[in-house]
Amino acid sequence: MRNRLEMGAGMMGNDDLDDLFAVARADGPVPSGDLVARVLADAARLQPDTLVPPRSPVPRSPVPRRNLFGAIAAIFGGGPVLAGMGSAAVASLMLGFAQPAPVSALTALMEGQTTAAAADLDVATGIDALISEE
Repeated sequence: MRNRLEMGAGMMGNDDLDDLFAVARADGPVPSGDLVARVLADAARLQPDTLVPPRSPVPRSPVPRRNLFGAIAAIFGGGPVLAGMGSAAVASLMLGFAQPAPVSALTALMEGQTTAAAADLDVATGIDALISEE
């Protein structure tokens, strides 16, 4: 060990710390042979027996078979996702067949055409009530 006067009062070097750890490792607690035997016996008693499968007192219910609709729903992410996609499909078909006037007027305006429906289209309905003339 180095001279303590060279390092300063109360300071430890790296070698001193290594020496302390070596002493701590050497003086570690050692369990008795009786304790080790009891722990190992207890562990062996709690190990599952892998040769004999456990029997269940309640009979298993059969695994439900998946039909075609269940397989399709699983592909899309389940029933709720499939219901949302179906609702969106029905709504788009309805808009495609019915073609309400505002939708066709907006389509005409986006294409740059002016039609009678586009002239009658009021995009900002009810804005007059918000404008004050003071």
